[in-house]
Amino acid sequence: MLAAALYIPESYIFDIENRYVMKTLASTKSSLIIALLMMLLSCNAYTNDDKLPTITKSFDMDQPGTLITISSGGGIQVESHDQKKVEVQIYIRKNGKVLLPESPQIDEVLEGYDLEVEKNGSVITATAKRKSSTRRWSNTGIYFKVYVPREMSCSVSSHGGSVKVKGVTGTHEISSSGGSVKIEDLSGSTDARSSGGSVKAQKLSGDTHLTSSGGSVSLEKSKGNVFARSSGGSVKLFDIHGDVDAESSGGGVRIEGEAGLVRAESHGGSVQVDVYGLAEEMHLQSSGGGVKALIRNGKNLGLDLDLKSTKVNIELEDFSGQVDKNHVKGSMNDGGIPVYMRTSGGNISVLFEE
Repeated sequence: MLAAALYIPESYIFDIENRYVMKTLASTKSSLIIALLMMLLSCNAYTNDDKLPTITKSFDMDQPGTLITISSGGGIQVESHDQKKVEVQIYIRKNGKVLLPESPQIDEVLEGYDLEVEKNGSVITATAKRKSSTRRWSNTGIYFKVYVPREMSCSVSSHGGSVKVKGVTGTHEISSSGGSVKIEDLSGSTDARSSGGSVKAQKLSGDTHLTSSGGSVSLEKSKGNVFARSSGGSVKLFDIHGDVDAESSGGGVRIEGEAGLVRAESHGGSVQVDVYGLAEEMHLQSSGGGVKALIRNGKNLGLDLDLKSTKVNIELEDFSGQVDKNHVKGSMNDGGIPVYMRTSGGNISVLFEE
């Protein structure tokens, strides 16, 4: 039998071809748009990395000094260099773009700010404060990059962006109310805080205060006592050498390193401690998880233990006192160093290693 011929109207074939052509054109158009956007983003990234400061001012320094930098319209970056001068680079931004030094819009933006860059003795001041918060100035901003000699105390505060400080020695007060704080390779006492993001620190020497109400707190490699607080995330302290007082109401607490005294408390997660050199006190408490402590050389220490939770896991040697499933109270090696642990959200585990 011969199959019946299938009749397809010419108009239907034309309609199918037309749809295919239109679909192909739309796909090609979308691809071209995506490629163009990627090219523009690539060019923009290159421009941001290679942009020139709008204004640059330099001051000679023949002795250790102090830098005071405040910005209410953008971030701040401070970094040391090997020159005996302070170089202040001022970036004036409008509509998301940094204005070039010859831009006629500079004076217009500066009408909305009190900009001060000056030297008084050994004190360098670089501040940019908005005169008002009206919509006219909402699309503008001023941020600083400052290069300083290494021996420079820094008082740095941003109310509109992040703060980065690196490679300086002195007394430092660093804060941001609109972004994160990142500090690295600082010597001397340091107080760093953020109410709008995280606080990240590494390679610090000297007593340190780290506080965040908008994110986590982290510290890696430090020599000196550490005070750390977070109400917006976790607290993580690694390779520390000094007494520690840490607390989080937004996450867990983790501490590793050498510490004669350790106090750690969490209302939002677990507490984990791995320390050696314990000599004065250990106080660990969690209402949001368990407590786990590794006390190196702990078997040879005189400890006064007071551990209480749903379940307490610990290997005791040369111990005298009370031992229950959920409570251990007594002395190891005739006692001496107070070790207090409490948890309402998990178990307690204590390990000793040489």
